[in-house]
Amino acid sequence: MKKDFLPQGDFIRQLLIKSNISGTSISKLLREKGVYTGINKKNSSVPLLMKSIISPTDYEELRETQKTKEETLKYRTSSIKCNDGDFDLSKILSGSLDLNSKIIEKHTYKPNYKVIGSPSFYFEDSQTTAIIEYKIERENILNDWTENKTTHIGAVTLKKMEDGDIQISVQQNSTSKETLEVNSIIIGKVKEALRTNSIVSPKQDFISIKFRDFDNDSRINFFKSFIENFSLYLNFKSITDVDLFIDSEISSHKDVEKFLQELDNLKLNGKGLENHILLSNKDYYPSLIFSSLKLRYSLEYRDVRGTVAVVLSFPEYLKSKDLNSELQISIDILLSKEDRKKKIEKVIRKKLLEHIEKKKVESYSTFKNSPNP
Repeated sequence: MKKDFLPQGDFIRQLLIKSNISGTSISKLLREKGVYTGINKKNSSVPLLMKSIISPTDYEELRETQKTKEETLKYRTSSIKCNDGDFDLSKILSGSLDLNSKIIEKHTYKPNYKVIGSPSFYFEDSQTTAIIEYKIERENILNDWTENKTTHIGAVTLKKMEDGDIQISVQQNSTSKETLEVNSIIIGKVKEALRTNSIVSPKQDFISIKFRDFDNDSRINFFKSFIENFSLYLNFKSITDVDLFIDSEISSHKDVEKFLQELDNLKLNGKGLENHILLSNKDYYPSLIFSSLKLRYSLEYRDVRGTVAVVLSFPEYLKSKDLNSELQISIDILLSKEDRKKKIEKVIRKKLLEHIEKKKVESYSTFKNSPNP
């Protein structure tokens, strides 16, 4: 359904009940209309907003709240060693990619999404950086009118390093597994082009940070290394969320054995979890399998203030205990309404990603398992 009318009554209810629009957001909107509920529960606030008149500004703010929650970008990076550094990315990656035909080939039945247009690589930094950005349209036939068609963005960035290596940076949308599939197709095309031009050997593949690269101790230490203030724009505040499993093959420390022995996994949520006994006492690490950790920072970039949440995770391990799960990083930036108007979030995100990437490489080098002799 087209978004060319203002929803009222039950139509607005379908939007308000979504989990990514909080009770606090609804209560805030009511307060701006002079209605005070005293509590931030949707059971109280949604009926009141349904009975009021939704202005274009109100509706746009609600949609932006939903959109912001849905479009948290997640990043994965990998690298590949090249045989020779004497090559030009713009020559081997020229022309548009027929992504939709490849998407159809991967599906037995008609896919529920398509890539919009015919995206192609463009080049920066004297042809040493190649970027392809795209947008998909996904049909959600079982959803309500507010999102029966949604768009999601993705991008793949290749950088030719000074020593001739190529580093590939994959950016994907957090709510869309389809963008991950498109990224996989693009990377496959890149590998094919590199091999065809003898830039990499036929058996050479991209190397990424994987779950299996750490033991239980070193994985926790890798995650916790991001507590350090590695960026001049960020100041660490708190670990707020942890997903972990209990390693059944390793005996838990006697102090926590009774507490952990009947558990398969734990999800911790709170403030200052870096001080929680399971994170602060290294004697407990050997039997704890960390798969995800969320850190909060205060942000100060020039005259812009805000908060930043960084999630480090191995999503495929969290979902199905896949030992080859790649490290995934998401950055959620929260600015005031006034600072959002400055259209500077994209610049801040790029700067933070550079700092996080540098910290990730340093910490990986420090904490990864040593190769077998």
